[in-house]
Amino acid sequence: MSQTNYANDISGLPNINELYEASLIKKWIKLIPIDKTIPFEKFAERNYFNVIADIVLDTEVNEKGKKKRNTLIKLANYIHEIVKKKGEWVYAIVINGQLVKIGGTRDGIQGRFGSYLCGHHIPEREKSGKASETNKYIYNTLYFYLELGCEIKLYGYQLPFEEITRNVFGKEIQIRVQTYHSYESVLIDNFKKNHGFIPFLCDNCDPDYKE
Repeated sequence: MSQTNYANDISGLPNINELYEASLIKKWIKLIPIDKTIPFEKFAERNYFNVIADIVLDTEVNEKGKKKRNTLIKLANYIHEIVKKKGEWVYAIVINGQLVKIGGTRDGIQGRFGSYLCGHHIPEREKSGKASETNKYIYNTLYFYLELGCEIKLYGYQLPFEEITRNVFGKEIQIRVQTYHSYESVLIDNFKKNHGFIPFLCDNCDPDYKE
C-alpha cells in the first residue's frame, strides 16, 4: 500500500517523514494527518464513552531482565473487571487528544486488544505474517506513535445485553443478539456526516446502516 507523507502529522514532529522513512516497519505504519482527525471533545457521541485504558509501550521485564512478552504495546491503568468482561462494546482510539479510530467488538476489550496484538506477526519482525491487514496496520501504527512519545487512550461504551426468544424445532430458546456492528456503523456514518470524512484508521462503515 502506498504511503503519503504529511506535513501536518498528528505527532506534531517536524521530522516525521524522516522518522517514517527510517522505520523498518514503515510498510505497516499509517502516518495520520491531523486534519483527518477531530478532537475527542468534538465527537458528538462522546458522552456515551468512558476512558477504559491507556495504550503504552510494553517494556515489562521478568526477574531475569528479559522482556515478558514479545509484543511491544499493552493496556495500562485499567480496571481488570471491566477490561476482562465479555460482551459487546464500541470503542474509540484517541492519539494526543484526537480521535483516530472507532471500532466495535463482541469479545470484550481484552479480546479485541489481544486481536490487535496479532499485528506483531509481520515478516519485518521475522514472524509468520499470519495476521489480518487491519491488525497489522493498527498495531504497528500505534507502536510507531508511542515510540515518538504520543499519548494514546482507549475509550469504550459497553452495549446493552439483548436477547430474543425463538422457537427452534419446537423448543423455546433464548438467543443473544449481536448488535455491535450496527452501533459501530452508525457511529462512523454519523461521524462522516458531521465532519466529511471517516476516522483515519477506520474501514468504511457498513452501507446497511447508512440512511
